[in-house]
Amino acid sequence: MSGNRANDQAFSPETSGKGLALPGLVIGLLTGLAVYAIVEYWIDGRDDNPLALSVLFFTVTASAAYLLLAESGRFLRPLIGALTIAAILFGPDYFIFSAVGGDETHLTPFPAVFWMATRGLAAYLLVTLVKAAHESGAPPAYSPVFFHGVTIPLIAGGAKLFAALALILLFAWARLLKELDVTFFNKLFQEPWFILPFLGGIGGLSIALMRGLQSLLGALRFVLLLLARILMIITALFTLTLLIVFAVNGIGLVFDRPYPSAWMMGLALLGMLIFNGVYQNGEGGPPPLWLRLPTLITLIGFPVYAGLAFYAFYLRIDAYGLTPPRIAGIAINGLIAAYSIVCLAGLLTEVNWRGKKWMPLVGPLNTAMAGLWIAVLVLLASPFINPWAMSANSQYALLAKERIAAEDFDFGYLRFSLGKDGERMLDKLMTLEAHPQAMEIRNGVERARSADSYWTYKNPINPAGPEVLPFNPEGAETGPDDPDSASNP
Repeated sequence: MSGNRANDQAFSPETSGKGLALPGLVIGLLTGLAVYAIVEYWIDGRDDNPLALSVLFFTVTASAAYLLLAESGRFLRPLIGALTIAAILFGPDYFIFSAVGGDETHLTPFPAVFWMATRGLAAYLLVTLVKAAHESGAPPAYSPVFFHGVTIPLIAGGAKLFAALALILLFAWARLLKELDVTFFNKLFQEPWFILPFLGGIGGLSIALMRGLQSLLGALRFVLLLLARILMIITALFTLTLLIVFAVNGIGLVFDRPYPSAWMMGLALLGMLIFNGVYQNGEGGPPPLWLRLPTLITLIGFPVYAGLAFYAFYLRIDAYGLTPPRIAGIAINGLIAAYSIVCLAGLLTEVNWRGKKWMPLVGPLNTAMAGLWIAVLVLLASPFINPWAMSANSQYALLAKERIAAEDFDFGYLRFSLGKDGERMLDKLMTLEAHPQAMEIRNGVERARSADSYWTYKNPINPAGPEVLPFNPEGAETGPDDPDSASNP
């Protein structure tokens, strides 16, 4: 084990990406052919096939991860790592595609949209940790974690730019030939059997070429880290101003504006990125005083932001119950709160002001936090934390425990946004014989089930006059009781 570790550390970032152009091109072409085969012979005409979609994502993920993990002369171990990463993401893919692509027609798509938006983040963190483990052993040291954490997005962004430029040039060439009455290429470039392997080959080659441009990547890293230092001063001034305003005027002004939890989490996440850009790989000593003090001020703001966001979620959930967006939001805010612990650990080490290393606990805790982010994102897209079922149970408890009146309850949300779990809760509501509003509840359930869409439920035809619309847990336009209005956190 120790021999492998020493051998891995001999790899230099300046040479590890060389010699991968041809493998990148071949792997990209094969991936494009595989995608074409899955789409043409498996998915075509069966867009609701969750297994086919999951296999397609598995194929693309494994290919991209392999191209990022591969090193010159070393191809087997990166293959195992790439397949492992794709396998970890296969489970959530299959669960999400099965839920939204099956027979269920009355499901809010938010969990699927959220997973598709954060799947890339989970894959990026997995590739970073695996690549760092290949170089430093398991568990990975923080220095390679930071290095690859900064470099991989630059490689991916550059590869996408190269691929987009190649595609533009391809169609520009085809257009030019078409103007010269040569239509063969214009027709060829519209054929899926050609364009998908072409895009795969260009994508694979682009990743390999970007990995070889170490001087460019180094310059981009320098610019990003320099920008983080500049932004840290601005962030500290903003944090200090905000803390003074809270101390003088109270925190109520936060909740007088829409989406306070989103704002607080956004500030915390931005501060997290800037702090890590200043902290870098954790191997150097403390920065100059002009940078050190703003960093400490920024870290003090983390628990404040996390606490305010939690309070905003508490008020919303207590009044309106759980919904899939709130479940995702509180999970992400939990990660932010956990990072507040990392920040507090760093602040505690500042007792030793003259220490040779700056905040030595932050590095290993950052690596652990990356693993925690992966675990939470994967769990949010799994049957273990089924957001539709959790939301249906919460909405049922809201009415069954008399925390909301039946006339203010959105029975249509259970019917048209939470699928079979919502239907199950509607059945349970019908059995609440001892509830003081049992008759009103039954009428609400029957009204929801007689509607053919959510829109008709919320806009019933009433010749006697306008209908007072019920409260909507998701925050649709339901009047003054809208939980997402500016008067609600």
